Amino acid sequence: MRKFFLLTFILIVNLVSAQEYILKGEIQLPDGKFTTDPLGNIYIFNKGDVTKFSPEGMELNRFSTRDFGEISNVDASNPLKVLVVFQEFSKAVILDASLGQNSTFDTSFPNIPFVKLICSSRENGFWIFDPIEKRLKRISEQLTILEEGTPIRQITEEAIVPSQIFDSGNWLVINTTDFGFLVFDRFGTYYKTVKPSFNGNVQVNGNEILFKEKDKMVLIDIKSGITRHFVLPENEVSDECR
Repeated sequence: MRKFFLLTFILIVNLVSAQEYILKGEIQLPDGKFTTDPLGNIYIFNKGDVTKFSPEGMELNRFSTRDFGEISNVDASNPLKVLVVFQEFSKAVILDASLGQNSTFDTSFPNIPFVKLICSSRENGFWIFDPIEKRLKRISEQLTILEEGTPIRQITEEAIVPSQIFDSGNWLVINTTDFGFLVFDRFGTYYKTVKPSFNGNVQVNGNEILFKEKDKMVLIDIKSGITRHFVLPENEVSDECR
């Protein structure tokens, strides 16, 4: 059975030097994908449902809809404005802290159709990847363009496939299949490429890229490029971790 490992940010900071994590307890959660917010709350999403749990595993709130197909991604980096994306129907929903629906909008923006990748901006609005111009763009909540990043063609001539985008608070990061993590500054200007990429559950926070590879946690420092591997408690390859 697949399990979810939730490690608080404080735990990560305290144990980086020790290069190991300590299992504090287990929480039984329903099937589905999951993410977390900066407060340690857990969001399980499956089909058109989102369920919010406290760090201790207590169910707090629920959201459910069957209007837009299955949820493709949940971005809870701002716990007051949780972004729920329905890629198949090109829709996104903004939820408040109680998972009440605040607003809905199309992710096929004016003159930018077929948008698949979107995340919340740590400033305001949203970052999207324009699949036609192949560049990051920051969109306001009124759906106007605020920033335009470096076009991918100026970085590489390879036909890269972006799979995820993140706003870490310090950097914008595009995870690409078999190429690496493309790192941009807060305005979308290209900074560097961090290799290798990872095609699973990735977390980007501050200057760190984190993901679970097999039975270990991998931490990549964006500025230094140093990669560290940390031992996790007993787990299976299919288990996910944040």
